[in-house]
Amino acid sequence: MTDQFTRRRRVRGLATASVLLLGLTACGGGDDGKDDFAKPKQNADVTFSGDPIKVMTFTPYDTDTINFKAALDVADGAKVAINNAGGINGHEVVVVPCNEGADPNKAADCARKAVDEGVSAVVGGFSANGDTIMPILEKAGIPWIAPPVISAAELSSKLSYPIVPGVIAQAGLGAKAAQDGCDKVANVMYDLPSSGSVKELGNVGLASDGHAPATVVPVPPTTTDFSSIAQEISDYDCAIMSIPSGPLTGVAAAGASLGSKTKYYAFPGTLTDSAISQAGGALDNAVTMSPFPPAGDPVWDEAKKIVGDMSSEENGGWSYMSYQSTWVGYQLLAEVLKDSDDVSATGVTAAFDAASAVDGLGFTPELDFTQEFPAPGMNRIFNTLVMFHDIEDGALHQDGDYVDLGASLTPAS
Repeated sequence: MTDQFTRRRRVRGLATASVLLLGLTACGGGDDGKDDFAKPKQNADVTFSGDPIKVMTFTPYDTDTINFKAALDVADGAKVAINNAGGINGHEVVVVPCNEGADPNKAADCARKAVDEGVSAVVGGFSANGDTIMPILEKAGIPWIAPPVISAAELSSKLSYPIVPGVIAQAGLGAKAAQDGCDKVANVMYDLPSSGSVKELGNVGLASDGHAPATVVPVPPTTTDFSSIAQEISDYDCAIMSIPSGPLTGVAAAGASLGSKTKYYAFPGTLTDSAISQAGGALDNAVTMSPFPPAGDPVWDEAKKIVGDMSSEENGGWSYMSYQSTWVGYQLLAEVLKDSDDVSATGVTAAFDAASAVDGLGFTPELDFTQEFPAPGMNRIFNTLVMFHDIEDGALHQDGDYVDLGASLTPAS
Protein backbone atom coordinates (compact mmCIF):
# COMPACT_ATOMS: atom_id res chain seq x y z
CA MET A 1 0.00 0.00 0.00
CA THR A 2 2.84 2.39 0.87
CA ASP A 3 4.59 1.76 -2.46
CA GLN A 4 1.33 2.33 -4.34
CA PHE A 5 0.69 5.57 -2.43
CA THR A 6 4.22 6.78 -3.16
CA ARG A 7 3.80 6.03 -6.86
CA ARG A 8 0.50 7.93 -6.96
CA ARG A 9 2.11 10.92 -5.25
CA ARG A 10 4.98 10.82 -7.73
CA VAL A 11 2.64 10.60 -10.71
CA ARG A 12 0.60 13.49 -9.31
CA GLY A 13 3.67 15.73 -9.20
CA LEU A 14 4.76 14.71 -12.68
CA ALA A 15 1.29 15.26 -14.11
CA THR A 16 0.87 18.69 -12.55
CA ALA A 17 4.24 19.86 -13.84
CA SER A 18 3.55 18.37 -17.28
CA VAL A 19 0.29 20.19 -17.90
CA LEU A 20 1.88 23.29 -19.46
CA LEU A 21 4.04 21.45 -21.98
CA LEU A 22 1.36 19.00 -23.02
CA GLY A 23 -1.07 21.91 -23.15
CA LEU A 24 1.15 23.47 -25.79
CA THR A 25 1.11 20.14 -27.61
CA ALA A 26 -2.68 20.14 -27.63
CA CYS A 27 -2.73 23.74 -28.86
CA GLY A 28 -1.26 23.00 -32.25
CA GLY A 29 -3.88 24.34 -34.65
CA GLY A 30 -3.89 26.24 -37.90
CA ASP A 31 -7.52 26.85 -38.79
CA ASP A 32 -8.12 30.26 -40.34
CA GLY A 33 -11.25 30.68 -38.26
CA LYS A 34 -13.65 30.73 -41.20
CA ASP A 35 -17.10 29.38 -40.47
CA ASP A 36 -18.02 27.71 -43.76
CA PHE A 37 -20.12 24.80 -42.53
CA ALA A 38 -23.85 24.55 -43.15
CA LYS A 39 -25.86 25.70 -40.16
CA PRO A 40 -28.09 22.92 -38.80
CA LYS A 41 -31.76 23.78 -38.58
CA GLN A 42 -33.89 23.26 -35.50
CA ASN A 43 -37.36 21.85 -36.07
CA ALA A 44 -39.79 24.70 -35.41
CA ASP A 45 -42.59 22.23 -34.68
CA VAL A 46 -40.90 20.83 -31.57
CA THR A 47 -42.38 22.19 -28.34
CA PHE A 48 -40.81 22.23 -24.89
CA SER A 49 -42.41 21.83 -21.48
CA GLY A 50 -39.81 23.46 -19.25
CA ASP A 51 -37.64 26.55 -19.05
CA PRO A 52 -34.61 26.58 -21.37
CA ILE A 53 -31.28 25.26 -20.14
CA LYS A 54 -28.58 27.72 -21.10
CA VAL A 55 -25.00 26.48 -21.56
CA MET A 56 -21.78 28.00 -22.88
CA THR A 57 -19.12 26.69 -25.24
CA PHE A 58 -15.98 28.74 -25.70
CA THR A 59 -13.06 28.28 -28.03
CA PRO A 60 -10.31 30.47 -29.53
CA TYR A 61 -10.56 31.83 -33.06
CA ASP A 62 -9.43 34.82 -35.14
CA THR A 63 -6.01 34.65 -33.47
CA ASP A 64 -2.49 34.49 -34.89
CA THR A 65 -1.79 31.18 -33.19
CA ILE A 66 -4.63 28.75 -32.55
CA ASN A 67 -8.08 28.79 -34.11
CA PHE A 68 -10.75 26.23 -33.34
CA LYS A 69 -13.95 28.00 -34.35
CA ALA A 70 -15.46 24.74 -35.59
CA ALA A 71 -16.03 23.80 -31.94
CA LEU A 72 -18.94 26.26 -32.04
CA ASP A 73 -20.37 24.52 -35.12
CA VAL A 74 -20.17 21.24 -33.24
CA ALA A 75 -21.89 22.77 -30.19
CA ASP A 76 -24.61 24.28 -32.37
CA GLY A 77 -25.18 20.96 -34.12
CA ALA A 78 -25.33 19.08 -30.83
CA LYS A 79 -27.87 21.59 -29.53
CA VAL A 80 -30.06 21.11 -32.60
CA ALA A 81 -29.85 17.31 -32.35
CA ILE A 82 -30.91 17.37 -28.70
CA ASN A 83 -33.67 19.93 -29.22
CA ASN A 84 -35.10 18.14 -32.25
CA ALA A 85 -35.46 15.10 -29.99
CA GLY A 86 -37.47 17.14 -27.48
CA GLY A 87 -34.68 18.82 -25.54
CA ILE A 88 -33.35 17.68 -22.18
CA ASN A 89 -36.36 16.31 -20.29
CA GLY A 90 -38.49 18.89 -22.07
CA HIS A 91 -36.04 21.78 -21.65
CA GLU A 92 -34.75 23.51 -24.76
CA VAL A 93 -30.95 23.80 -24.92
CA VAL A 94 -29.64 27.30 -25.63
CA VAL A 95 -25.93 27.71 -26.43
CA VAL A 96 -24.05 30.89 -25.58
CA PRO A 97 -20.85 30.98 -27.70
CA CYS A 98 -17.72 32.84 -26.64
CA ASN A 99 -14.33 33.51 -28.24
CA GLU A 100 -11.70 33.05 -25.54
CA GLY A 101 -9.07 34.32 -27.99
CA ALA A 102 -6.21 32.11 -26.74
CA ASP A 103 -5.74 34.85 -24.17
CA PRO A 104 -6.13 34.58 -20.38
CA ASN A 105 -7.92 37.93 -20.14
CA LYS A 106 -10.42 37.04 -22.86
CA ALA A 107 -10.87 33.61 -21.31
CA ALA A 108 -11.69 35.27 -18.00
CA ASP A 109 -14.18 37.49 -19.83
CA CYS A 110 -15.87 34.37 -21.23
CA ALA A 111 -16.08 32.85 -17.77
CA ARG A 112 -17.59 36.06 -16.38
CA LYS A 113 -20.04 36.11 -19.30
CA ALA A 114 -21.08 32.58 -18.36
CA VAL A 115 -21.83 33.86 -14.86
CA ASP A 116 -23.68 36.94 -16.11
CA GLU A 117 -25.75 34.86 -18.55
CA GLY A 118 -26.69 32.45 -15.79
CA VAL A 119 -25.58 29.37 -17.70
CA SER A 120 -26.15 25.98 -16.13
CA ALA A 121 -22.87 24.55 -17.45
CA VAL A 122 -19.94 25.08 -19.75
CA VAL A 123 -19.77 22.21 -22.23
CA GLY A 124 -16.79 21.06 -24.29
CA GLY A 125 -14.94 23.62 -26.36
CA PHE A 126 -11.24 24.37 -26.14
CA SER A 127 -9.06 26.55 -23.97
CA ALA A 128 -5.52 26.44 -22.66
CA ASN A 129 -6.57 28.90 -19.95
CA GLY A 130 -8.42 26.61 -17.60
CA ASP A 131 -6.47 27.84 -14.58
CA THR A 132 -7.97 31.28 -15.23
CA ILE A 133 -11.45 30.02 -16.08
CA MET A 134 -12.11 27.46 -13.36
CA PRO A 135 -11.88 29.77 -10.31
CA ILE A 136 -14.50 32.08 -11.83
CA LEU A 137 -16.80 29.18 -12.64
CA GLU A 138 -16.23 27.65 -9.20
CA LYS A 139 -17.20 30.85 -7.41
CA ALA A 140 -20.50 30.86 -9.31
CA GLY A 141 -21.04 27.10 -8.93
CA ILE A 142 -20.98 26.44 -12.69
CA PRO A 143 -19.71 23.01 -13.80
CA TRP A 144 -17.57 22.39 -16.88
CA ILE A 145 -18.66 19.23 -18.67
CA ALA A 146 -16.09 17.63 -21.01
CA PRO A 147 -13.27 20.18 -20.65
CA PRO A 148 -10.09 19.62 -22.70
CA VAL A 149 -8.07 18.85 -19.52
CA ILE A 150 -5.11 21.05 -20.38
CA SER A 151 -4.84 22.95 -17.09
CA ALA A 152 -4.12 21.74 -13.58
CA ALA A 153 -7.46 23.17 -12.43
CA GLU A 154 -9.38 20.90 -14.79
CA LEU A 155 -7.61 17.92 -13.22
CA SER A 156 -8.58 18.85 -9.68
CA SER A 157 -11.65 21.11 -9.53
CA LYS A 158 -14.80 19.58 -8.06
CA LEU A 159 -16.75 21.29 -10.85
CA SER A 160 -14.70 19.73 -13.65
CA TYR A 161 -16.11 16.61 -15.34
CA PRO A 162 -13.61 15.48 -18.01
CA ILE A 163 -14.18 12.55 -20.33
CA VAL A 164 -10.62 12.38 -21.71
CA PRO A 165 -7.58 11.03 -19.82
CA GLY A 166 -5.39 14.13 -20.07
CA VAL A 167 -1.70 13.98 -19.25
CA ILE A 168 -1.63 10.35 -18.14
CA ALA A 169 -1.84 9.51 -21.85
CA GLN A 170 1.91 10.18 -21.90
CA ALA A 171 2.44 7.14 -19.66
CA GLY A 172 0.12 5.13 -21.89
CA LEU A 173 2.23 5.91 -24.96
CA GLY A 174 5.34 4.77 -23.11
CA ALA A 175 3.66 1.52 -22.11
CA LYS A 176 2.46 0.93 -25.69
CA ALA A 177 5.97 1.48 -27.08
CA ALA A 178 7.38 -1.04 -24.62
CA GLN A 179 4.65 -3.58 -25.38
CA ASP A 180 5.30 -3.19 -29.12
CA GLY A 181 8.87 -4.36 -28.56
CA CYS A 182 10.61 -1.04 -29.11
CA ASP A 183 14.30 -1.25 -28.21
CA LYS A 184 15.66 2.30 -28.33
CA VAL A 185 12.99 4.90 -27.51
CA ALA A 186 13.24 8.67 -27.91
CA ASN A 187 10.85 11.17 -26.34
CA VAL A 188 10.58 14.19 -28.64
CA MET A 189 9.35 17.31 -26.87
CA TYR A 190 9.65 21.07 -26.73
CA ASP A 191 12.74 22.34 -24.94
CA LEU A 192 10.99 23.92 -21.95
CA PRO A 193 11.48 23.74 -18.15
CA SER A 194 8.57 21.31 -17.75
CA SER A 195 10.07 18.86 -20.25
CA GLY A 196 11.63 16.80 -17.47
CA SER A 197 8.22 15.99 -16.01
CA VAL A 198 6.81 14.95 -19.38
CA LYS A 199 9.83 12.72 -19.89
CA GLU A 200 9.25 11.08 -16.52
CA LEU A 201 5.59 10.37 -17.29
CA GLY A 202 6.66 8.58 -20.45
CA ASN A 203 9.28 6.70 -18.48
CA VAL A 204 6.68 5.59 -15.92
CA GLY A 205 4.78 3.99 -18.79
CA LEU A 206 7.90 2.36 -20.21
CA ALA A 207 8.76 0.99 -16.76
CA SER A 208 5.30 -0.58 -16.48
CA ASP A 209 6.50 -3.10 -19.06
CA GLY A 210 10.03 -3.34 -17.71
CA HIS A 211 11.60 -1.01 -20.30
CA ALA A 212 14.51 1.35 -19.73
CA PRO A 213 13.89 5.14 -19.80
CA ALA A 214 13.60 7.02 -23.08
CA THR A 215 16.18 9.49 -24.34
CA VAL A 216 14.89 13.05 -24.61
CA VAL A 217 15.26 14.78 -27.97
CA PRO A 218 14.57 18.50 -27.36
CA VAL A 219 12.86 20.63 -30.01
CA PRO A 220 13.26 24.44 -29.92
CA PRO A 221 9.69 25.81 -29.70
CA THR A 222 10.30 28.31 -32.51
CA THR A 223 12.01 25.99 -34.99
CA THR A 224 10.61 25.44 -38.47
CA ASP A 225 13.46 23.27 -39.76
CA PHE A 226 13.00 19.74 -38.46
CA SER A 227 15.72 17.99 -40.47
CA SER A 228 18.21 17.86 -37.58
CA ILE A 229 15.52 16.52 -35.23
CA ALA A 230 14.53 13.87 -37.76
CA GLN A 231 18.17 12.92 -38.24
CA GLU A 232 18.69 12.48 -34.50
CA ILE A 233 15.62 10.33 -33.90
CA SER A 234 16.32 8.18 -36.95
CA ASP A 235 18.79 6.35 -34.69
CA TYR A 236 15.84 5.18 -32.56
CA ASP A 237 13.35 2.55 -33.61
CA CYS A 238 10.51 4.31 -31.76
CA ALA A 239 9.76 7.89 -30.72
CA ILE A 240 7.12 9.27 -28.36
CA MET A 241 6.07 12.53 -30.03
CA SER A 242 5.10 15.11 -27.39
CA ILE A 243 4.77 17.96 -29.91
CA PRO A 244 1.85 19.55 -31.82
CA SER A 245 0.50 18.41 -35.18
CA GLY A 246 2.55 20.86 -37.24
CA PRO A 247 5.96 19.88 -35.84
CA LEU A 248 4.89 16.22 -35.81
CA THR A 249 4.19 16.40 -39.53
CA GLY A 250 7.42 18.33 -40.13
CA VAL A 251 9.57 15.80 -38.29
CA ALA A 252 7.90 12.85 -40.02
CA ALA A 253 8.28 14.39 -43.48
CA ALA A 254 11.93 15.21 -42.84
CA GLY A 255 12.48 11.69 -41.53
CA ALA A 256 10.90 10.15 -44.62
CA SER A 257 13.28 12.12 -46.85
CA LEU A 258 16.17 10.62 -44.85
CA GLY A 259 14.81 7.10 -45.14
CA SER A 260 14.04 6.90 -41.41
CA LYS A 261 12.18 3.80 -40.19
CA THR A 262 11.33 5.27 -36.77
CA LYS A 263 7.83 4.46 -35.51
CA TYR A 264 5.98 7.45 -34.05
CA TYR A 265 3.75 7.40 -30.95
CA ALA A 266 1.74 10.64 -31.15
CA PHE A 267 0.14 12.41 -28.19
CA PRO A 268 -3.69 12.31 -28.34
CA GLY A 269 -5.20 15.05 -30.49
CA THR A 270 -2.08 15.64 -32.60
CA LEU A 271 -2.45 12.83 -35.15
CA THR A 272 -5.48 13.94 -37.16
CA ASP A 273 -6.68 13.25 -40.69
CA SER A 274 -5.25 16.57 -41.85
CA ALA A 275 -1.84 15.81 -40.30
CA ILE A 276 -1.84 12.40 -41.99
CA SER A 277 -2.73 13.99 -45.33
CA GLN A 278 -0.13 16.74 -45.02
CA ALA A 279 2.57 14.20 -44.15
CA GLY A 280 2.09 12.47 -47.50
CA GLY A 281 2.60 8.96 -46.15
CA ALA A 282 5.36 9.87 -43.69
CA LEU A 283 3.08 9.14 -40.72
CA ASP A 284 1.67 5.88 -42.02
CA ASN A 285 3.46 3.88 -39.31
CA ALA A 286 2.31 6.19 -36.51
CA VAL A 287 0.19 5.23 -33.50
CA THR A 288 -1.94 7.38 -31.21
CA MET A 289 -4.66 6.85 -28.63
CA SER A 290 -8.11 8.24 -27.93
CA PRO A 291 -11.01 7.66 -25.55
CA PHE A 292 -13.28 7.78 -28.61
CA PRO A 293 -13.68 5.66 -31.76
CA PRO A 294 -11.98 7.11 -34.86
CA ALA A 295 -13.85 9.58 -37.04
CA GLY A 296 -14.70 6.91 -39.60
CA ASP A 297 -16.71 4.89 -37.08
CA PRO A 298 -20.50 4.88 -37.64
CA VAL A 299 -21.03 6.30 -34.14
CA TRP A 300 -20.19 9.73 -35.62
CA ASP A 301 -22.71 9.50 -38.48
CA GLU A 302 -25.38 11.61 -36.76
CA ALA A 303 -22.85 14.31 -35.91
CA LYS A 304 -21.66 14.44 -39.51
CA LYS A 305 -25.23 14.51 -40.82
CA ILE A 306 -26.12 17.50 -38.67
CA VAL A 307 -22.87 19.50 -38.62
CA GLY A 308 -21.33 18.29 -41.89
CA ASP A 309 -18.31 16.07 -42.49
CA MET A 310 -15.91 18.99 -41.82
CA SER A 311 -13.49 17.52 -44.35
CA SER A 312 -12.17 21.01 -45.16
CA GLU A 313 -11.52 21.90 -41.51
CA GLU A 314 -7.78 22.42 -41.19
CA ASN A 315 -7.41 21.04 -37.67
CA GLY A 316 -8.61 17.61 -38.74
CA GLY A 317 -12.39 17.99 -38.58
CA TRP A 318 -14.07 15.09 -36.83
CA SER A 319 -10.71 13.42 -36.21
CA TYR A 320 -9.71 16.28 -33.86
CA MET A 321 -10.27 15.16 -30.29
CA SER A 322 -11.59 18.46 -28.88
CA TYR A 323 -14.36 18.55 -31.49
CA GLN A 324 -15.23 14.96 -30.68
CA SER A 325 -15.20 15.71 -26.95
CA THR A 326 -17.51 18.69 -27.47
CA TRP A 327 -20.08 16.58 -29.31
CA VAL A 328 -19.87 13.80 -26.73
CA GLY A 329 -20.05 16.30 -23.87
CA TYR A 330 -23.44 17.53 -25.09
CA GLN A 331 -24.73 13.98 -25.53
CA LEU A 332 -23.65 13.09 -21.98
CA LEU A 333 -25.25 16.26 -20.62
CA ALA A 334 -28.55 15.14 -22.13
CA GLU A 335 -28.04 11.57 -20.91
CA VAL A 336 -27.23 12.49 -17.31
CA LEU A 337 -30.09 15.03 -17.09
CA LYS A 338 -32.71 13.01 -18.98
CA ASP A 339 -34.80 12.51 -15.82
CA SER A 340 -33.84 15.72 -13.99
CA ASP A 341 -36.28 18.51 -13.28
CA ASP A 342 -33.59 20.83 -11.89
CA VAL A 343 -31.45 22.02 -14.81
CA SER A 344 -29.84 24.92 -12.94
CA ALA A 345 -26.07 24.89 -12.41
CA THR A 346 -26.69 23.39 -8.97
CA GLY A 347 -28.94 20.73 -10.45
CA VAL A 348 -26.47 19.83 -13.20
CA THR A 349 -23.66 19.49 -10.67
CA ALA A 350 -25.78 17.33 -8.38
CA ALA A 351 -26.83 15.10 -11.27
CA PHE A 352 -23.25 14.51 -12.40
CA ASP A 353 -22.03 13.96 -8.85
CA ALA A 354 -24.60 11.17 -8.52
CA ALA A 355 -24.07 9.68 -12.00
CA SER A 356 -22.46 6.29 -11.42
CA ALA A 357 -23.42 4.29 -14.51
CA VAL A 358 -23.62 6.70 -17.43
CA ASP A 359 -24.22 5.16 -20.83
CA GLY A 360 -21.34 6.27 -23.07
CA LEU A 361 -23.72 5.97 -26.07
CA GLY A 362 -21.08 4.18 -28.12
CA PHE A 363 -18.57 6.99 -27.75
CA THR A 364 -17.02 5.69 -24.52
CA PRO A 365 -17.53 2.75 -22.20
CA GLU A 366 -19.84 3.32 -19.25
CA LEU A 367 -18.71 6.30 -17.16
CA ASP A 368 -18.80 6.78 -13.40
CA PHE A 369 -18.57 10.38 -12.17
CA THR A 370 -18.85 9.35 -8.53
CA GLN A 371 -15.43 7.65 -8.40
CA GLU A 372 -12.43 9.95 -8.58
CA PHE A 373 -9.02 8.88 -9.82
CA PRO A 374 -6.87 7.83 -6.82
CA ALA A 375 -4.14 10.45 -7.23
CA PRO A 376 -4.45 13.90 -5.60
CA GLY A 377 -4.17 16.66 -8.17
CA MET A 378 -5.43 14.30 -10.89
CA ASN A 379 -8.58 13.26 -9.09
CA ARG A 380 -11.00 14.49 -11.78
CA ILE A 381 -9.85 11.99 -14.39
CA PHE A 382 -12.95 9.83 -14.75
CA ASN A 383 -12.07 7.96 -17.94
CA THR A 384 -8.81 6.03 -18.13
CA LEU A 385 -10.00 3.70 -20.89
CA VAL A 386 -8.58 4.40 -24.34
CA MET A 387 -8.19 2.64 -27.64
CA PHE A 388 -5.14 2.82 -29.84
CA HIS A 389 -5.44 4.08 -33.38
CA ASP A 390 -3.15 3.30 -36.29
CA ILE A 391 -3.42 4.41 -39.91
CA GLU A 392 -5.09 2.50 -42.71
CA ASP A 393 -5.80 3.94 -46.17
CA GLY A 394 -4.78 7.42 -45.04
CA ALA A 395 -7.11 7.63 -42.03
CA LEU A 396 -7.12 6.72 -38.35
CA HIS A 397 -8.29 3.17 -37.65
CA GLN A 398 -9.10 1.45 -34.36
CA ASP A 399 -6.42 -1.05 -33.34
CA GLY A 400 -7.82 -3.43 -30.73
CA ASP A 401 -10.17 -3.00 -27.80
CA TYR A 402 -10.13 -0.51 -24.93
CA VAL A 403 -7.17 -0.63 -22.54
CA ASP A 404 -6.92 0.90 -19.07
CA LEU A 405 -4.22 3.57 -18.73
CA GLY A 406 -4.15 2.94 -14.99
CA ALA A 407 -1.96 -0.10 -15.62
CA SER A 408 0.68 2.10 -17.29
CA LEU A 409 1.23 3.93 -13.99
CA THR A 410 2.41 0.81 -12.16
CA PRO A 411 6.02 -0.36 -12.74
CA ALA A 412 6.54 -3.99 -13.70
CA SER A 413 7.40 -6.19 -10.73
